[in-house]
Amino acid sequence: MNLSIGVGVSREKEGFAAGCEAAQQAIAQIGQTRADLALVFATIGYNQEDLLAGIRTITGDTPLSGCSGEGIITQAGSDEGTYAVSVMLLASDQITFDTFLVEGLKKESKEAGLRLSDALGECKNGKVLLLFPDGLTINSTQFLHALESHLPYPIKIAGGTSGDNFKFAKTYQYHNGKVVSDAVSAVLISGPVEVDIAVSHGCQPIDIERTVTKSSANIVYEIDGRRAWDVFTQYLVGDPKNLSEADLARISIGESLPPDAASAYHPLIVRSGMGLNKEAGTVYFPAEIPVGTKLQIVRRDPISISTSVLTVGREITERHADKKPLAVFQFDCAGRGRIVLGEKTNEMTVFPLQEKIGKSVPWIGFHTYGEIAPVREKVYFHNYTVVLCTLYEA
Repeated sequence: MNLSIGVGVSREKEGFAAGCEAAQQAIAQIGQTRADLALVFATIGYNQEDLLAGIRTITGDTPLSGCSGEGIITQAGSDEGTYAVSVMLLASDQITFDTFLVEGLKKESKEAGLRLSDALGECKNGKVLLLFPDGLTINSTQFLHALESHLPYPIKIAGGTSGDNFKFAKTYQYHNGKVVSDAVSAVLISGPVEVDIAVSHGCQPIDIERTVTKSSANIVYEIDGRRAWDVFTQYLVGDPKNLSEADLARISIGESLPPDAASAYHPLIVRSGMGLNKEAGTVYFPAEIPVGTKLQIVRRDPISISTSVLTVGREITERHADKKPLAVFQFDCAGRGRIVLGEKTNEMTVFPLQEKIGKSVPWIGFHTYGEIAPVREKVYFHNYTVVLCTLYEA
């Protein structure tokens, strides 16, 4: 099988120039003028339309997918600066890539999931679906349930939700030459490839088990009969006016997984609050938290984050001891980077992981507002995790 992959990065401050530079680096590495897929991740300092225009100047009408993130991740490490863009170009004689765009997540996430599953029915032999939804408007529970339950055939699913450098105002999704918001961009990879997806988090419980006593979809009103925000503020300093990035760095909730899923992962799946109505005392989550949900308040631990990443890297390499990955896609929570690890993000997580899996492997990803990965074949929405999707020749 012939597969060429190139990865380019730019930190130019002008969008068009940055897009051109990153795409030129990538296309020089694949040794040809035409690619079959462009994956693009960038921070929001740029005019997003100018950025994609610069990329498309180099890549032409190559199918393109990706989104904005809180930072980018490549073999050069994590970069959470205001101006950073990465472009991966892939060209193959056997692997195929189909890109999709579904809009209107906020109004109807369930319908968006159904529309994407319908579109997948036109493609055969799909191996993995990479998802890049709007991190501020998706109801991930409705979207993923609709998508997964109506898939035309079994497909592995991984991805991350787009971000905007902790502004929590507007994120962007990329599809071919188009920049949109409130949508999901997706790419289906098909052909003779083997896919491995692993997920881990580094959170530790700091509270007793509690029960959600009042909620509606992904808005939690009460926990143990108390206002949800009042339960949260027990673990925050002072009298917070909103859910700032500092607050998000300190606490979140861990929802108890079913026993069959917990045995393969961790007994808790982490959920991060993404919005607050202080007067009502309600907290908004990107996943639904139904009444009766058992949960604990959890806090990220830098040592646990580093340790769990190395565990994932070791498990992947042990499962494929005789193979080198074709490529690695890393979707890592924005809350696991500089906000917790400071200047040691690369030292504690990215570089040790790359040493485990392969320092020369083509590598791309971004810091997300939420991660998507299966646990025992069922797809979940996660927070504060790292999701690794590795491709191998079948």
